[in-house]
Amino acid sequence: MELLSKVADLALAPLFNFVMRQLTYPFKAGDNVRALQSAREHLITKKDDVVEKIEIAERNGQKPTHQLQGWLDEVEATKTQVDTMVEKYKQRWLCFKCFSPNCCSNYSLSKTAAELLLDVQRLLNDERTKEVAITPAPPPVQEVPVPTTSTSSPNPNPNLEEALRYIKEDQVGMIGIWGMGGVGKTTLLQRINNSFIGDPSFDVVIVATASQSCTMGKIQKEIAQKLNLQQHEDVSRQAKIIFNFLSKRSFLLLLDDLWGRLDLQHAGIPFPLGMVGEHKRKVVLTTRSIAVCGQMEVRKKIKVECLNEKDAWSLFLEKVGEETISSHPLIPRLAKDVIKELEGLPLALITTGRAMYEKKDPRQWEYSINLLRNSRLHEVEHTGTEEETTFYRLKFSYDSLKSDTLRECFLSCSMWPEDRWINKGRLIVCWMGLGLIKEFGNMSEAYNTGHTLVGDLIGACLLEQSQQYDIHVRMHDVLRDMALWIARDNGKNKNKWVVPGDDTPFDKEIWHEAERISLMFGKIQELPPIPSATASSSKLATLILHSNYGLRELGNIRAFVALTYLDISNCGLVCFPIEICGLVQLQYLNLEGNDIQSLPEVLDLYESDDTDDRNLTYLPSLVFKELECLNNLRGLRICIEDISQLNKIIELPSLSVRSLAISRLESTSFSFTSSFLSDKKIQLNLAELCFVNSNVTQVVMEGSQQHPTWHLGALERLMIINMRCLEEIIWKGVVPRELFQALGFLFIKGCDMLKNISWVLHLPCLKELRVIKCCSMRQLIACGLENHGENAADISEKEEEKEITLTPTFTCLKHIFLSDLSEIISICHSMFAFPALHDIVVYNCPKLKNLPFRPVNIPSKLKRIAGPKEWWESLEWEDDIFRNSLQPFYKQNS
Repeated sequence: MELLSKVADLALAPLFNFVMRQLTYPFKAGDNVRALQSAREHLITKKDDVVEKIEIAERNGQKPTHQLQGWLDEVEATKTQVDTMVEKYKQRWLCFKCFSPNCCSNYSLSKTAAELLLDVQRLLNDERTKEVAITPAPPPVQEVPVPTTSTSSPNPNPNLEEALRYIKEDQVGMIGIWGMGGVGKTTLLQRINNSFIGDPSFDVVIVATASQSCTMGKIQKEIAQKLNLQQHEDVSRQAKIIFNFLSKRSFLLLLDDLWGRLDLQHAGIPFPLGMVGEHKRKVVLTTRSIAVCGQMEVRKKIKVECLNEKDAWSLFLEKVGEETISSHPLIPRLAKDVIKELEGLPLALITTGRAMYEKKDPRQWEYSINLLRNSRLHEVEHTGTEEETTFYRLKFSYDSLKSDTLRECFLSCSMWPEDRWINKGRLIVCWMGLGLIKEFGNMSEAYNTGHTLVGDLIGACLLEQSQQYDIHVRMHDVLRDMALWIARDNGKNKNKWVVPGDDTPFDKEIWHEAERISLMFGKIQELPPIPSATASSSKLATLILHSNYGLRELGNIRAFVALTYLDISNCGLVCFPIEICGLVQLQYLNLEGNDIQSLPEVLDLYESDDTDDRNLTYLPSLVFKELECLNNLRGLRICIEDISQLNKIIELPSLSVRSLAISRLESTSFSFTSSFLSDKKIQLNLAELCFVNSNVTQVVMEGSQQHPTWHLGALERLMIINMRCLEEIIWKGVVPRELFQALGFLFIKGCDMLKNISWVLHLPCLKELRVIKCCSMRQLIACGLENHGENAADISEKEEEKEITLTPTFTCLKHIFLSDLSEIISICHSMFAFPALHDIVVYNCPKLKNLPFRPVNIPSKLKRIAGPKEWWESLEWEDDIFRNSLQPFYKQNS
């Protein structure tokens, strides 16, 4: 019985408690609501503490857990329910001013309050609040801020479009963006990154900066941080972590500011790049050196150029401010002068624009322009620290050059005037004279070394290659200013190097302090009267007076005892300046382009025992016995009228003939094989050959048993001028491509009897062809060498009747210049290919009615067709579509 009683108690107790709870609800409404309000306050306090913890975590790059976010949502919903119920209770209290007599209503409010109290207590004790935040996985693309400049405007950006196109090509893996410092490469990389926000093409896009001091560990650390991966000091273990993550995903790595080869595989980047299975693997890098593109095996390159005039103005205006520009009517014009000096370099435009922000007086602008014209940009910028200046940031390119020799070569380029194209040959000779190219066996080796140095500077974006003529380079104005800043001890000794564009350098203090003075392309008639005491203690070692055509006196030059380099070429001198004989330290003398007829009988300079390779002298026609005393003479440019004279020169053991002009030959036939041109030393060194003013009727290029493999392998320029009787150039036993393996420039003028020059078709390296005043020439290149004597029109008709199959022709030809060819009717057959052609220029060729190509083979690199408007309108076309397709390339000339 007792057992049954206990069982009944256990079974009936819950029921009893439930009934009692239901019966007491109407009488406990106030108590339950007050308890709920108290619990609510505790819950709000806890919520505020959690929110504060979340804010602190977010400042550390973390984010709230999903569970905690769910707890916060529940708290907010419960709070709303509690507030609604409490408000309803208060309204009933205000209505009755006491306990409500409505038991049903009291029951409902009390029960709801009790149930909500349980919910609040559950939330107060919830385990989800223990872990507030976690470090989140990074988004696929992390947006990076892009400078709000014209270089990052929403307008179409050709470089950006090209980069995105390459990235989307499956077969492309490594893309290189290169250009000079401060030109906008980093901005372009940032825009590439932001272009993939919301784009599912890649699972992750990673931006990493290499910089000059880049190490494998540094780049791995940055990649691991961007991907939120475990970091490890051991390179191999870190590489494995990176590889395991990226190998399962499509990725785009944007690597900024690379200065040398970086083994990405060793860093953990999965290879091969491109499209591998379902995954895309792409790398885009930026660098100042095209050599780095080669080291990284880049297959698609994009060169970032300086801004054009319009974009440069927009960028500068944005930085200087419209208020400053419009503050005075003269300032807009002066601002454009500033922009011209900065030559479209974004970095310089930005820093200079900021510096000019408060300058509203035109005299301040004129002062700044004067500083810029004297290579003193650093004095205009007024930045807070040296590290922020344009020169300092560009100097990284200079410092990264591989040798002191290359750095000296770069600095020496600043001796040419601003905006002046520099002839590569003249630049290389300058380097020889300065002792920067030495230890060479012959002149050809020296020039090869020089061209390699030029190429290194072009590849480092410190020199600019001419797009029109390969023989020219130039320095960007800002880079030239930086070079002078470096040469002048970071601007501390402005008189150390004096160059064209500086203030007139005739102050005796300047001549005393200067180590190099370049006054080329000036109007100097005589050197200033420098006191002997000043000159004798002068540090001046280099003096360049090239192309001062009125120069007549060298004054007290013999007193500059430290002078080792003297260039007085193209100055119109008729007598050898005897004062030079006292310059016992002189190692380089350039007299080219003067009318000097003889050397002095005593020339101690050349009879010294010094065998330095810099004893290079470029002389006009001289009495040949006078050359025999020039014991250290290594290179010679000379014009001869008697072949026997040159044979004597060839016999001088240490002398190389680099440039040769042959004039007034009396013979009616000239054979290359039987002449001095078959001499081995000539073949190795002769780079420039000119035939001028001779009565030769035929030139014979003939192979022989004695010379079965002879060729002029160093010859780059060939000129045939005023050979009025020359009728033909005959080829026997030798072909043009073997004889002239390196010929890049051909100039023919005043050859009245010459019918065509079809042999140029087979010159593999020909880049520029100029033909002027050849009044018998009807077709520049006949369709076949066997048809030289046929009428050009007949040839064209015959060839039209059959299919022509030709091997690739004119693979390197970029420039064609035709002038005063009164009878020419055709350049060549229209089926010939011109894959490298940039421009055709035509003057006074009234019978030339066709261009040398058809709609199907328009040169892909064509940029310009220039000629008089009458000539262009007289051309005959296959159809209007062909004419319209070429119309954009036409540029009228007079």
